Order: sequence, then C-alpha cells, then structure tokens
Amino acid sequence: MEKFIVFTSGAQNFAIPITAIEKIIMMQTPTRIPDTSSYLLGAIPYSDQLLPIIDLSERLFGQKTVRTDSTKIIVAEWKELKIGLVVEDVLSVSNFAELSKDEAEEDMREAAKYVRALFKTEEGIVLVLDVDDLFSSENERELIELINK
Repeated sequence: MEKFIVFTSGAQNFAIPITAIEKIIMMQTPTRIPDTSSYLLGAIPYSDQLLPIIDLSERLFGQKTVRTDSTKIIVAEWKELKIGLVVEDVLSVSNFAELSKDEAEEDMREAAKYVRALFKTEEGIVLVLDVDDLFSSENERELIELINK
C-alpha cells in the first residue's frame, strides 16, 4: 500500500503520493509576477531558489482558493523541480489499497489526464493527482522560465 497526503481543494478531496511531496508549509503571500496565468499566484523564496505558487483550485476548477487559517502550501516535486500548491486544508496521511486494473480503468475512463486514480472512502471519492501532468506544455514553459530566473 502506498501512502498519500490527502487534502481539499475546490471543496473536493485529493491525494498526492507522499513520495512526491517535500514538505507542507503555512500559506505565505507570494510576490506577484505580471503577465502570467491566473492560477500562478507568484513566487516565494525557497531553498535558494524561487518557488512558483499555484492556486490548485483555480487551476482545476477556475475558482480562487479562499484563504483561511487552514490554507497550506504543499511543496511538490514537479518534473524534477519544485512547485508550491495552495490547498484549502491538509487532512491526513492515508494508505489506499490499489484498485484492480479493470476497476481502475472503468473509473478513469472520463477523468482528466492528471487524475491518476480514484479511491472510494467513507468520506467520499478521493482523486489522486499526477503532479507532472497538471499543466499544458505552454504552461510548463512558463513555470520552468520562472524557476530558472
């Protein structure tokens, strides 16, 4: 069984494999960068580099995350670089048993390419995100240019 960080974004439960997460930090106000995608909130200094801060709810649902005391930034590995994902709240570290291949294919037929798996829990459905597939190639270039400045 693989371990996942479970969190909420856009009032939906998501998970990312714990191996793809470096750390979880409190929300900070990023420095805004002109002429970037609306979900790219800006950047913060992080380990001697710039960490792009992505509003995950805006990226996935087109709705800005309402900032509260529970709002966090998940520092995640993305294409061998790091990005910060703003989420409403981090809920837990959970283990999920793998679905059978047939069951997973049935559930995934209509899912976006960045949804790697669906898990049914007592609280509802948890979507497992593949962080590497969250962005189009044009948006990837925007992030890479920002990180390498």
